[in-house]
Amino acid sequence: MITPEPNQTSPSEIESEQPKVEQPEDTSPTPQSEQPAPESAQAAAESSPDQLEKPKEGRFNRILRTSLIVLAAAIVVFLAGFLTNQFVRYNPMKTELNTQLTQTQDELNQANQTVSNLQSEIDSLTTELKTANDQIAALNQDKENLQSDLTSANAHIELLTVLIELKTAHIELKSDNIAGAKVALSDTAARLENLSPFVDTVDTALATNLLTRLNMILTGMDTDPVTAQSDLGLLAENLQSVETLLFSAE
Repeated sequence: MITPEPNQTSPSEIESEQPKVEQPEDTSPTPQSEQPAPESAQAAAESSPDQLEKPKEGRFNRILRTSLIVLAAAIVVFLAGFLTNQFVRYNPMKTELNTQLTQTQDELNQANQTVSNLQSEIDSLTTELKTANDQIAALNQDKENLQSDLTSANAHIELLTVLIELKTAHIELKSDNIAGAKVALSDTAARLENLSPFVDTVDTALATNLLTRLNMILTGMDTDPVTAQSDLGLLAENLQSVETLLFSAE
């Protein structure tokens, strides 16, 4: 059997020694309406997690805004650095290209001016060349005219010389100088051959018979000087008519 120690207090004694506190009695009955309904308790239980999540969402939004601001600032700084780098790298190149472009444009303007000057010179030379060609054409025409006049003048001289030779031979025959008459007509045949084209323009029959009639005169001097003399006079008259027709306008 265990004997309790003198100073040891039992639980019952401790409870008996503590003063009792009287609780006020609430005799009023609790109204049934003041007790929370089951639906309200459940709604309160469901809303309490949302109220707990709202601070979390506000904090997340603040972090998101801060991150977006930092990202935007970083992008702005990057773009500023990129643009500065591009400006530093390409601005001298742009300046050089502008300088080269200006120089090329100046050279092009000078070349265009040179082309314009050359075109003006070409136009001037073309005009001068046309004028020179016109002058050459006029000179050629003048040359042809002069050549024609010279040919006509030579033909006229030849015809007058033939008339002189025929008249000289006629005089020599009249003086019974047959040898002198033949000498006077020594070159007449060649002259009449040259004159035949001119005579043909006014008297074709005469041009055809010129040399035949001259040969008959030369042959008849020995056999019939009188008839030869008469033929010389007739031939001279015919050629005189040709000279009048061809050269009377000169």
